[in-house]
Amino acid sequence: MKLNSTKTLIKIFIAIVILLGLFFYIKKRRIEYDAAAYEKEVIDYEPTPYEEEIIDYFKEIALQSEYTDNPEKVVKWKEPIFLYIIKEKEFKPQMSAIKRTINEINKLATDGFKIEITDNLTNSNTVLYLCEKERVEELDQEFYEKFNDFDYDVSGYVNAEILTTTYEINKAKIFINTETAIDVQESTILEEITQSLGLAFDSKKYATSIFYEDKYKLDEEIKQYSQLDKDIIRLLYHPKMKPGLNSIKVDNIIKRILKSEKD
Repeated sequence: MKLNSTKTLIKIFIAIVILLGLFFYIKKRRIEYDAAAYEKEVIDYEPTPYEEEIIDYFKEIALQSEYTDNPEKVVKWKEPIFLYIIKEKEFKPQMSAIKRTINEINKLATDGFKIEITDNLTNSNTVLYLCEKERVEELDQEFYEKFNDFDYDVSGYVNAEILTTTYEINKAKIFINTETAIDVQESTILEEITQSLGLAFDSKKYATSIFYEDKYKLDEEIKQYSQLDKDIIRLLYHPKMKPGLNSIKVDNIIKRILKSEKD
């Protein structure tokens, strides 16, 4: 009699586990379906001419890449960056530029993302080499080979590791060439740290933008973000902007964000 009761209880327990598993599976799929529908929904919002520029420039910079296959999807960090800096001198001006850039990015991000400088290499997920090119060759041959064969003098370089299934960035390496002029280094610091966020493309559109492709033609180095630059970073690290979104979904999400900011 007891044996039969035990078997009955086991069957009931298994049935409950199966039902709970089915419930949570259906709930998860429903959430995913609702999120997908939300992203695809056409928004009844007419952007201003400047907002149209923001949308177009975001899609150009955020959905393309200079060095890897173009995924045409949003890539971004979902966890904070813990930045470890390798340097053999104090480099006060460069460190000031790094900290200014970090502070600016941290103010623009509203989805919980932030950058922190760490003294612990083991716990870092981003390494910045603030040194001469030859020193990178000594310290990190694999990273060095990614930019050594370029047919121009490299002032800086960034390589971000992207998870292909989720389009999330989980590691990055940055090189700042200390053999270049200090104003070039300050501009390069701003550009490369910014590109490590998932904005790894240059454009010929706006000469005041840190993403301007023909910087070498300018009389002065770009050492601060334009308003368009700030808006692109702000939108990429907005809670509604998810990694993996394509151009159509990005268009809808940005319009939704812009509309909500005016409501």
